[in-house]
Amino acid sequence: MSLSTGMAASVMPTEGAERQKAAAMEEFLARHPLAAGGGVARLVSADGEEVEVPAQMFDVLHQISAMLARGDGVAISAISRELTTTEAAKLLGMSRPTLVRLLENGSIASHRVGSHRRLFLRDVLAFRQRQMEERRKSYEALMWESDALGFTDDV
Repeated sequence: MSLSTGMAASVMPTEGAERQKAAAMEEFLARHPLAAGGGVARLVSADGEEVEVPAQMFDVLHQISAMLARGDGVAISAISRELTTTEAAKLLGMSRPTLVRLLENGSIASHRVGSHRRLFLRDVLAFRQRQMEERRKSYEALMWESDALGFTDDV
């Protein structure tokens, strides 16, 4: 199956033997990470033909197998390298007007194609990463302050 920009593929939750196979695959991939020692993974066909699996695809297979092992469905969507404001807003989980305000104040880089704004995927992902890091730092500061004030999780 091939995906063109804007297209999506879905795998519905698995049950029984298929779910067990997904769990076995997830466990195997977890035990053999590519990062350990710069290893190489290969896919082997029934007739013995082999192809190397890039690290990025290996990680995706690991994530997909973990989701299917939990009984979750998986949706894969192609994303072009250049996004419309609607696509970028959806990727960031915000409204388009909120995204436009971020573009106008320079929080996210954009450019114009005719009269339309476009964003490079790398800029959108970098913004999302910065937001996640800021949230993590705020959470850690809040936890330190909570500890300093003697608050506990005990009910």
